[in-house]
Amino acid sequence: MGFVSMPRYRRSMFMRPPTTHRSLPHRVANRGRCVLALICCALLVPAVSRPVAAQEQLGPQGGTVPAVAGNGDPALVVTLGSMDKLTNDVNYVTGIVGQPQAGAIFSMMAGQFTRGIDTTQPIGIVVTLVDGAPEPIALIPTADVKQVLKSIEPQTGPADEQADGTLIIALGPYVAHIRQMGNWAAIARSSELLNQAPANPNALFAGMGNDYDIAVRLKVQQVPPEARDMLIAQLRQGFEQAMAQQAEADQDSTREMAEGTIKQLEMVINDTDELKFGWNVDQPGKQMNIDVSFTAMPGTKLAQMYGGQHSIASNFSSVIRPDAAAYYHAASSISPVAIEQAKKSVDGSLSALRKSMENSDKLDDEQRAEISAMVDRLVKLMVDSISEGKMDMGGLLLADESDFKFAFGAFVSDGQEAAQIVKDLAAKVKDEPNAPRFMFDQSTYNGVTMHRIEADVPESEDEVRSVFGDKLNVHLGTGAKSLYLAVGNDSDSLMKELIDSSGSDSSSNRPMAQLRLTLLPILQFAQSVEPNDSVAAMIDALSRAPDAGLITAVGDSLPNGQSTRLTIGEGLLQAIGAAGRQAQQAAQADQF
Repeated sequence: MGFVSMPRYRRSMFMRPPTTHRSLPHRVANRGRCVLALICCALLVPAVSRPVAAQEQLGPQGGTVPAVAGNGDPALVVTLGSMDKLTNDVNYVTGIVGQPQAGAIFSMMAGQFTRGIDTTQPIGIVVTLVDGAPEPIALIPTADVKQVLKSIEPQTGPADEQADGTLIIALGPYVAHIRQMGNWAAIARSSELLNQAPANPNALFAGMGNDYDIAVRLKVQQVPPEARDMLIAQLRQGFEQAMAQQAEADQDSTREMAEGTIKQLEMVINDTDELKFGWNVDQPGKQMNIDVSFTAMPGTKLAQMYGGQHSIASNFSSVIRPDAAAYYHAASSISPVAIEQAKKSVDGSLSALRKSMENSDKLDDEQRAEISAMVDRLVKLMVDSISEGKMDMGGLLLADESDFKFAFGAFVSDGQEAAQIVKDLAAKVKDEPNAPRFMFDQSTYNGVTMHRIEADVPESEDEVRSVFGDKLNVHLGTGAKSLYLAVGNDSDSLMKELIDSSGSDSSSNRPMAQLRLTLLPILQFAQSVEPNDSVAAMIDALSRAPDAGLITAVGDSLPNGQSTRLTIGEGLLQAIGAAGRQAQQAAQADQF
């Protein structure tokens, strides 16, 4: 559908327009989630940017390319949900955000190009590797592709039919070869490539297709090593270009830290087996879901890192509660390989920080030594905690129209060392102007030593004062293997609840990590601090929504990999639409 609906096909991914090579992304971003986009670019750029060779064009006698040989399963599969699903979901989303006319336009445009197409089946694009080069093939659900081509004949002209039934459309210097294959039609740039089309697209689309509005599956090991090497080279090139723009004094520290990041990316690119992405509108559930997952090749270092992860019992699982405005919880094992990798990352970052301090003209030698010693202790505590082979933490936010409180707890290898670090820091800043006041060892609660940090809030900070009052109090608790933190009115009582629940839950039957945020109470509190018309409109919409602006993210383990699901409730979409309408009304009012 994406091919036949584009006038003149100048940008069709099934042709090869004579354009210049498009450069790959240069900057290193989030390691895990950027890999899918980067590798897809490396895979597809050669396919869409190489000029069509003369023998690939439609000549006077209808000549085509010589026979080609494929190399196994498709490296890349992209699916769109059926036209019925896409139309229904677009109408649903645009209606929720208050823009139903956009859905109507989509329905009208889609209806112009669906004659002869089975609107209940998904549309797909597969990219096979032919002699190491990526070759896209489109798969359109239709039992009569001639009827489809007839509907666009005014734009394309009539199709020529070869002896084997392959249909050819000439588009200036380009050609499209189309073949009926049962209830599907395959489209490629040559007749021979059509031989690589899957005989049963529905089987290939398992777990994709109509399960999502958009889904992508990439088998990374199908990507030729030279293409992966090119991607890594492009990353390094981008790094070198960024380095050239930095001050010479900062280059050494930045280079060391970035080099470690690139090595990690190189491992991910070379060791990943499969990447998946899916976006779906779940109308019965009144939500949208985004799924991302990846698996590593068995036996690789990456597989050992993620294969050693699993959920564990937690001392902080009590943060998982339905009345929370927001909570975050994570409790999992850490594999020995992941521990070593984390140590290397920390060492690289620490080395870069030291070099940055050495090059700073704002610090004298004594200050550098003090900061370096403090950072070393913090890093050692963090590394020692990781080295025990587990991560366990939880944070909880409670909020309403007039108040909020936050409490956090985490496992550390030595809680007393954590307390001593804060005590030593307090001793160094006690004579500084406006320094906070530290009150240590005030009491003991269930084996946790309680401390408090107090700071004056300047009169000029009206908003901060409306939240915390004229004094900001931070409660700190340190146990033998735990660290607690609390902020907000009466937040120490919430922290004590977290301490009381420690050790009461022995279950590990939960995701490794999960986050839940409810927007309504957070916005209500924000509105009490500083009224805002857009926020008021969002609160009004959320008060009537089926959910209160719910956002969740859940991460869990897979064999040799990991999966993440982000869920956005219908309430948030309604709130966004309400804020947009309020902004439009305000803009219109300003014109008069």
